[in-house]
Amino acid sequence: MDKRKEEKILLYNFSDEEYLNQISGIFKALRIQVVILKPEDYCQKIGYLLKLPGFSVVERDEDKDFDFNHEVLVFYNIKNKRLDEVLKKLRNADIEIIYKAVVTPLNRFWSLERLCLSIQKEHGYILEQKSKNE
Repeated sequence: MDKRKEEKILLYNFSDEEYLNQISGIFKALRIQVVILKPEDYCQKIGYLLKLPGFSVVERDEDKDFDFNHEVLVFYNIKNKRLDEVLKKLRNADIEIIYKAVVTPLNRFWSLERLCLSIQKEHGYILEQKSKNE
């Protein structure tokens, strides 16, 4: 398989091992590579976490911590109908992960922390719009 087209999922902040195994099993059945991230990976660039060429490790600032309490799912090389198929499989398994993102040419250069905060801000905006419309 062409490495550039390899489908991957980054999973961050999943603390329930059974739940994590269930989610990983769904992706593995779909032949999607699962990358389970560690809490300290928050400072790494998305491209590095995906093992893309041109990215290197970022030294973590020991004095800094990232307090983020949400499970995050990041899709890489999963688009259009394939993304719809993956999301449907998750829904059918009663798995609801609110914080999701797709890797783009821009956000691959972001740190995981920046991506998480961006998703959180976007989600807050969507909730705000929903409450205004009700």
